[in-house]
Amino acid sequence: MSKKKIVIASIAVWMMVIFFMSNQPGNVSFDISGSFIDMLKNVPIVGSLLNNILVSNSAQFIIRKGAHMFSYATLAVLCFMVIYEVKKSSKKATYISFLISFLYACSDEFHQLFIPGRGAQFKDVMIDCVGAFIGLMIVNAIVKISENKKSKASADDL
Repeated sequence: MSKKKIVIASIAVWMMVIFFMSNQPGNVSFDISGSFIDMLKNVPIVGSLLNNILVSNSAQFIIRKGAHMFSYATLAVLCFMVIYEVKKSSKKATYISFLISFLYACSDEFHQLFIPGRGAQFKDVMIDCVGAFIGLMIVNAIVKISENKKSKASADDL
């Protein structure tokens, strides 16, 4: 199986993960976040440094919005990998990947309108887009470093 097909399959699986997590009723989603907070409290360094934040009401907000950002950063990077392979342009790959992430975030929020205890929030789309943007900036930096190394190696060969 080619690298491109593997990444395309990864995109589909990741979109299903996002859909599955969004398909959880509000109380289940809240419990999942709470379980993650409990796990973090038991990590020696993290637990001691963040204990005051983790026991506050803002912990749920931080964990949930961090999960949004991570999910869409991952989606955007996976999309970038495929599009960059085809277009050979990081600029085009970035724009198209961001658009895909934005549209999927919109569809995800729409989907949540039909889930008990959930709702659509434009701020969640914006948080998802920030995550996608961060992921794309990281992957663009990696591409730029890689291209600079290749061009330097080519110049050294001359």
